[in-house]
Amino acid sequence: MIPLLPFAAGVITGAVAVRLLKTDRTRKTLHQAGDRLRDATVSSLEGIENTSARARRRLARAEAAKAADGDSVIDADAEKPDGPAS
Repeated sequence: MIPLLPFAAGVITGAVAVRLLKTDRTRKTLHQAGDRLRDATVSSLEGIENTSARARRRLARAEAAKAADGDSVIDADAEKPDGPAS
C-alpha cells in the first residue's frame, strides 16, 4: 500500500501541472520569463563582445608601438633574462 502513495501523489501532481500549463495566464507568464531571459542573454553577450573588442584594440596598439620601436612583441618576450630579478 505504501508504494502506491508516492505513485498517486505523482499522478495528482502531474495532472495539476498539466492543467496549469494549459491556462493562458501560465503560458503568458512563461512567455514573459523566456523573453526576459533572452534579453538578459543578449545584453550579456553584447557586453562580452565590447570587452573583447577593447582588449583587441589595446593589444593591437601595444603591438604597433613595439613594431614602431623596431622590436617585435614576440622578440621582446624572448629577450627577457631567465634569472631572477634583483
